[in-house]
Amino acid sequence: MSLIGIDVGSTGTKLTAYDQEGTALGSVYATHTPHHPFPGTWELDPEEVWVNTARGLTELATIESVKQNPPRVIAICASTREGFPVSAEGKPLGPCIMTADTRESGLEEYITSRYSPDSWYSFCGHMPERMDPVCRMLWWKTNHPNMMSKAKHFLGWGEFLALRLTGHAVVDRSHAGRFFVYDFKTHQWSDERLSEFEIDRNLLSEIKPWGTIVGTLKSDVAKEAGLKNNVELAVGATDVVCSVLGAGVSKVGTGCMISGSWENILLPVTLPPEASDLINIGVSIGPYPGAASWLICCLSPTGNATLNWIRGLVNAKLDEMESSLNVSSRGPGHVLASPHVSGALTPWMKGSRLRGALLGLTLATSSVDIVKAMMESIAYDTSCLISALRAAGARVDLLKGVGGGISSNWWTQLKADLTNTPIETVDQAELGTLGAALLAGKAAGFWDDVEKKAGECTRTKLRFEPDLKRATLYEERIEFYRSLIAEWLEKDWSRLID
Repeated sequence: MSLIGIDVGSTGTKLTAYDQEGTALGSVYATHTPHHPFPGTWELDPEEVWVNTARGLTELATIESVKQNPPRVIAICASTREGFPVSAEGKPLGPCIMTADTRESGLEEYITSRYSPDSWYSFCGHMPERMDPVCRMLWWKTNHPNMMSKAKHFLGWGEFLALRLTGHAVVDRSHAGRFFVYDFKTHQWSDERLSEFEIDRNLLSEIKPWGTIVGTLKSDVAKEAGLKNNVELAVGATDVVCSVLGAGVSKVGTGCMISGSWENILLPVTLPPEASDLINIGVSIGPYPGAASWLICCLSPTGNATLNWIRGLVNAKLDEMESSLNVSSRGPGHVLASPHVSGALTPWMKGSRLRGALLGLTLATSSVDIVKAMMESIAYDTSCLISALRAAGARVDLLKGVGGGISSNWWTQLKADLTNTPIETVDQAELGTLGAALLAGKAAGFWDDVEKKAGECTRTKLRFEPDLKRATLYEERIEFYRSLIAEWLEKDWSRLID
């Protein structure tokens, strides 16, 4: 019997089947069509994501190695803080507004002012901001009240696919923890905050713990996909949680660097640092299905989404960039970039309205110079973040690097140098789907300890030791960058697009 992990990301959906030893039996992928109605927006069509998922299951079931190991349980790994209204029949009533979309409900400042920052962290581990799913819900309620009046559910990707696959809209604790109406003490929705902010509980999904079966796949779905009727769906987790699990990250002091569409640092901890230390660098905390039980989440939209955009803008081919970077100077280039084309979350407090910029351009500036500047500035953010985490008392002894951005040895080495932290890559290609499959296996009773099983499935591939001599070449540039961003945080960047 096999396990299937479904990973719904910003740019596509991947489905991978694994045997009980963690070996991939087959994988399929389908891209999403991005929509940008006007500057600062990013939407996806939920129906397209569902079609990609359903077709992916059908295609996966035809792979010979999967036929020989019929799927038993599925779990979903999905990007979080994205939601949309859905009818009682499970039909989307509008597009999904993505996390990097800059639209706000207009109520964020009022909501955050209702409680102190320390109180918010004690409630749900983060400050409400535009990407909080409840703020997204309020955006819909404010801008499309007629549509919201028809909604039976307000769902993210995991809940939406669960509803379409089994008829049950269920959310796990790591997803639910991104809602400001979640309660850390009960691991359920907070009656007090639901009432205070007039949130309809009926729109929210049922919260279930990890290791739980959501339900059996609907007969028509299973038949269409060519799966047996007893295939079940288990409670999954967010994409970052599944990636951390899949990477085999479990020890306190070892973090996970996810260099995907976003550039994220995740640290399992038994006790989070003081809330005030986390608030100042835009960091959040949330439930984690491992032994540590908590996860420090440092999430930034300045990852591969930014690099893909700038490479396309300057027509820099991906396969040519690495060789060009390897022969460039060991120190910083002559161009300095702000990579915050979708705003900033960490490590810059109140950085959501920052925007991208390039400084130092000359007639001699090449496309490589510009892309290098973007990669350097993302590494600067990472360096500033790690320094702030250590100052707050968090241990960061080692980072496990995963995601598409880790394939650039030049970039990964730079991050190791500037953070003074070893970075190890792992031999599993798709950690999100693997993490989901590990949770599926736990729900199926194949194993009790997900982290122990992950350690058996994942091995170190490459290790990047910090080069402190190279790091000294960047010290002045990083300080200049830090002071510049601090100054820009005082500016109202929204005036550029109003």
